[in-house]
Amino acid sequence: MADYKSLFPVAMIIALALSTIFGSYGSIAAEIRVCPEGCSNSSIQNAINAAESNDSIVVQSGIYREGFVVGRLIYLEGRNSDSGRPIISPENGRIILAGQGAVLQGFRFSGAKSAQDQGDNCILEVVLPARIYLNDFPTVKRICPDVASSWNSSQLFNYQFESKVFRGRLGNHWADYAGKDKNGDGIGDEPQVLDEGNIDYFPLMQPVDSYRISDEKKNKKEDKMELIRAKQSELFNISLQANPTTGYKWYADYDYNFLRLDSERFEKEPSDELGSGGISIFAFMPLKPGKATISFVYKRPWENIVADVRTFQLEISP
Repeated sequence: MADYKSLFPVAMIIALALSTIFGSYGSIAAEIRVCPEGCSNSSIQNAINAAESNDSIVVQSGIYREGFVVGRLIYLEGRNSDSGRPIISPENGRIILAGQGAVLQGFRFSGAKSAQDQGDNCILEVVLPARIYLNDFPTVKRICPDVASSWNSSQLFNYQFESKVFRGRLGNHWADYAGKDKNGDGIGDEPQVLDEGNIDYFPLMQPVDSYRISDEKKNKKEDKMELIRAKQSELFNISLQANPTTGYKWYADYDYNFLRLDSERFEKEPSDELGSGGISIFAFMPLKPGKATISFVYKRPWENIVADVRTFQLEISP
């Protein structure tokens, strides 16, 4: 498998992530629709080729048998338009995520293996850090992550599961997941591990269609940026899911003219299980009115590969 990894100093990684995420901030992102028939696009690859960075591509219900390459930051959403979430079952090639910060959400990946694909089980390859969540996968053996990526939503969802309402982050459904769900929230108690750099911390116990998500569209739009309103000289916190036992840690980058990092702490989840995660809490003090950006990268200190990126737009009032 080709090595697409690029090693940069941390400052360059942050700059690249910010420029990718905010490069077209302020412009109106387009939404391109794909459907098997009856609309202008029936090919996912053609829609990707026509899209600009930060555009959304909405793939409607149907079976899509093409392999395709995502080469820029786009939001690729599978949407249940009439007969279930779209099914990805490539007869030739595979799906390759090669766009820094790209998002893949809402698809069912077929477990069928093409006769022309003998000796290669890979159906999804991730060559640049991306966010992949709310998809149905047949098995981790069909996924080929070349770099560390995020396999969960960055935002909290309100969702209904088996007649009960919950709020939390959601991952993907893995047909071969063997974990348990003791509290019945539809999220596995143990993470689904693809490899040491790719971990689904919130695996779904059932296929995605078993979860009724009330604010899915709202969360999709906020996946790229979150807004925080704060007041001068009043502390505010930012809490991020973390698991130091994996070696990963959140690193904050912010404007020192507007903010001071007052404290940083980690609170472990109330679990006795070895390797359980928790919450990293950053307390910031706003120094003066204005607008600023806070960027977090989730990485190991001895690696220059980013596993996750979170960005916040801050508005400070007097």
